Amino acid sequence: MRSINVHVKESKMLIFTLILLMLNTFLLTIGINILKQDGQVVMNDLNTKKQFAEEIVEYNQRLAQKLNVDKRTKVKETLSRFHYEINLVSSSEELYKVIQANGRSVQETILREYENQQRDMVIALINSDPKIRNTYSKKNITISFDPESGVVVEPENSVEESTYQKISEIAYQGDIITRQSIEIEVAEGQAKLAVPHNPLDHITTLTSELDALRTILYETRVSAGFAELTGPGIIVKLYDAEDGHTSETIVHDSDIRDIVNELFIIGAQGIAIGDKRLIATSSIRCVGPTIQVNYQSVPVNPVVIKAVGDPESLESGLDIFNIIFNLYGGLRMEIEKVDNLTLPAYSN
Repeated sequence: MRSINVHVKESKMLIFTLILLMLNTFLLTIGINILKQDGQVVMNDLNTKKQFAEEIVEYNQRLAQKLNVDKRTKVKETLSRFHYEINLVSSSEELYKVIQANGRSVQETILREYENQQRDMVIALINSDPKIRNTYSKKNITISFDPESGVVVEPENSVEESTYQKISEIAYQGDIITRQSIEIEVAEGQAKLAVPHNPLDHITTLTSELDALRTILYETRVSAGFAELTGPGIIVKLYDAEDGHTSETIVHDSDIRDIVNELFIIGAQGIAIGDKRLIATSSIRCVGPTIQVNYQSVPVNPVVIKAVGDPESLESGLDIFNIIFNLYGGLRMEIEKVDNLTLPAYSN
């Protein structure tokens, strides 16, 4: 058996840092819970609380970058889901639940993907080793990473010294070593991970994949308009001209479509007209004196358009319509920027 024992002190410090990070998550969760107590509110601005929650996301983002796993799909999905769910909350209670549900799982995903990345790199190194390429009989190799004893390869002398040193570098990539054991099968000069036979591991993997698919499905439903969307945005109100009765002095379907198209071009994540959520096949048309959206009449004078997105960009993108409406027909448009806006899901 061979082992390498370096950077152990540094590893302990980084493991201690990870423990502190998890503790910070726990304390922040408690802090937000305290802040939401009725009658004892220290900070009642939900956006400020969200900023605190975003700190957890940023901590984990930096950890993922340090361990070089920030580009891995599961890490990106987990961080994106955490950030996305923070933006969706509309109360301190919801924010508290989001942090509880995501805080620890994000860190676990990052460390798990870090270990998976290490295994992939070790397998690639083993397959390039001359001793392995010249091994035609079936054999098993165990490579263990441990913060105390370092890197251990069993059986001893299974790989070249240069391969052994490179494996040790992988173990301490990112200045951190996690405790894991890599079981490798070698046959016909090729190495591969031994297939785990523990059914619980298989269930855990399937559950993780199912959670990721659920997140993707939910985000797709939100983007498509089939689920509620919450975030900052603007509320636009379109008024007919004062004493307007002619075709040129009232709001038409074409006016609304022009505004909607412009909002989507600017970057609106979702739009509702008269609380009717727009989807890819939505229709906006005049039917006699009424305006119908999704084949349902909406209130007019004003026609209310709600859009979720960056309020500043959305507002500035509609400046041209104010000029046009004032010049032609005297239509009037009011825009209100809001920090928290919820669009309903599409219904027919």
